[in-house]
Amino acid sequence: MDEITVDEISLSSTDRNGKILIQMHMGPTATEVSFVTPACVTQWPRCTGDGNFGTMFGPAEASKAKFTLDLTDAQMPGDQNNFQKLADKLDRIDDKLLDFVFQNQLKALGRKNLSRAECQMLQIRTVRARYDKASGALNGHTVELKTNKFSYDGKTEKRINICDHEGKVIQNGTVCPGDIVAATIYQAQIYTGVGGDKFGIQWGFEDVSVVCQRTKLEPKSSVPIFSSASYDFATSYEHASDFSDAMAVAS
Repeated sequence: MDEITVDEISLSSTDRNGKILIQMHMGPTATEVSFVTPACVTQWPRCTGDGNFGTMFGPAEASKAKFTLDLTDAQMPGDQNNFQKLADKLDRIDDKLLDFVFQNQLKALGRKNLSRAECQMLQIRTVRARYDKASGALNGHTVELKTNKFSYDGKTEKRINICDHEGKVIQNGTVCPGDIVAATIYQAQIYTGVGGDKFGIQWGFEDVSVVCQRTKLEPKSSVPIFSSASYDFATSYEHASDFSDAMAVAS
């Protein structure tokens, strides 16, 4: 991810059939904006098979299925926070788009005299907050990546390369909830007019590196936050089998 410099990103627009098309490029050669993410925890990956087809939020037609991958700020071993580094970069790219739309709001939004803050209220940001549905409490943050399973002809199938931590493609590999993964992502589309006048960036992905499977993560040996409490009636924990054995000896 360090190979991408936000200051080198530029935006331009063209008219296509009466609609504005915003394009984003990087560097003097106008290359695609793409990079490799740091390793983060994924919670709801659908990188194989029919992608999100048949799910609650998926399409009704298989031809419109998408592969999806979420990168979250869930805790990782050693209390690493790779997600924040990713979030900071994506927030700066979002700000770059916001500035462009603000300066070209009549063409991009069909609006005028909006302040930058008002334009930002119409922007769908890449890094999104997750809230508990019951309590409304903040649960963390996530980045959603989506790639169409089929090409525009609706017939040619794509595939996501699932790799190990060294980049070797795993045949019949899959990505499971709770795995720690990195991905090659790219700016797939800048959309405008969603829900009337919303705009934002859709990020796609091509390859996923399973850095560590959830099943191989070392379980916690302690949760220090509980050690700060003191109870007069506290006792050491005993397994039911240990307690039964002790009772048998006592009798």
